[in-house]
Amino acid sequence: MSCFVLLAVLPPSIGMVTFLTTFITLGQMTTGVMCDTLIVENMRHETSENRGKLQTECWVLMTLAGIGGILGGGFVYLIPGMTNSRVFMLNAVLKLLVLPFAVWLHEAPCEPSSEPASQRVQQRASEVWEALKGKCVWQPTLFVFLFSVFPNPGIAMTNFFINELGFGEEELSYISVVASLSGAAGMLAYYKYFKEFNWHYFFAGVVCLASALSLTQLILVFHINRDWGIPDLAFALGDDAIVDVTNALLAMPILILVASICPSGVESSLYAFVTSIQAAGGTVGGSISAILIGAFGIEMHNYERLWQLVLVCSLAKLLILPAIPMLPISLGNVSSGGPKSWQGAALLITLLILGIGWALGQASYKVAVS
Repeated sequence: MSCFVLLAVLPPSIGMVTFLTTFITLGQMTTGVMCDTLIVENMRHETSENRGKLQTECWVLMTLAGIGGILGGGFVYLIPGMTNSRVFMLNAVLKLLVLPFAVWLHEAPCEPSSEPASQRVQQRASEVWEALKGKCVWQPTLFVFLFSVFPNPGIAMTNFFINELGFGEEELSYISVVASLSGAAGMLAYYKYFKEFNWHYFFAGVVCLASALSLTQLILVFHINRDWGIPDLAFALGDDAIVDVTNALLAMPILILVASICPSGVESSLYAFVTSIQAAGGTVGGSISAILIGAFGIEMHNYERLWQLVLVCSLAKLLILPAIPMLPISLGNVSSGGPKSWQGAALLITLLILGIGWALGQASYKVAVS
């Protein structure tokens, strides 16, 4: 909250904004890990019939609640006299709304330990290392990384919406709302209708479907929808809804799997590690997307080769198919037993370090050239 207040009152500069947003991100990530830990710990009380229900409900609620933020971000500047400083101050005030709900959280306090802090850290690191060596942990985690690393045309398409189709903040807010609603619908659909499916067949089918449906963006790129009498915004809303449902169908089992493979006692550490691996993969995927955008010569007002980017990104989704056997056949097959592999654990740690280094290097470079 204090960082948002400082953003509102201090004169803007790249260094100051970078410093404050870094602490904002650290706070959000810390809070996120704490919430995820509570979810993972309470999932252990679920039966085999309703496993994943708690996480599905929480993610759906977070997605739906995010609609308020999306609409607020899209319409807040329509208020007369609204400035960036006032928006930052509004964000700071809204953070206070979380405090009353924090009182309702129930968690058993940790028993005090007489062991030195360094010994406890070493013991926790050893437990995480042993967990990572398990085949049921490192293989699905590697799949999560690979699944996140593939490029997408998101940034280029957003710029296309703004500069080519003339969409403003209001239209972009509508698209974001539809995306959130579609994502929530996809999560609920997975839990209600598909959670008992064989995961190998399910992922293979949905990946192929997602790849095919991503190609519908070409209709918008070539303005074919106008020949059909469909307005750009209407087609963008419908296309985004379909794509986001398939993305949610892929994301929800991954989220449930990540929570399920966390051994008791190291839930927070291992869940944070796996989600960090996922974020590292997303960072690499974003870099690959930026490289492709530059390679195709796509600029703010030049979208002649955007269709090639969409085609490459859509077909790239299919590259994950050979990695599907790294997943368990179903959630019921997830167990803490099985063979161990220190090479698999070392590979994950290496990917995390390289991903963090890549992200920091990118951020430092962008700040230096700005």
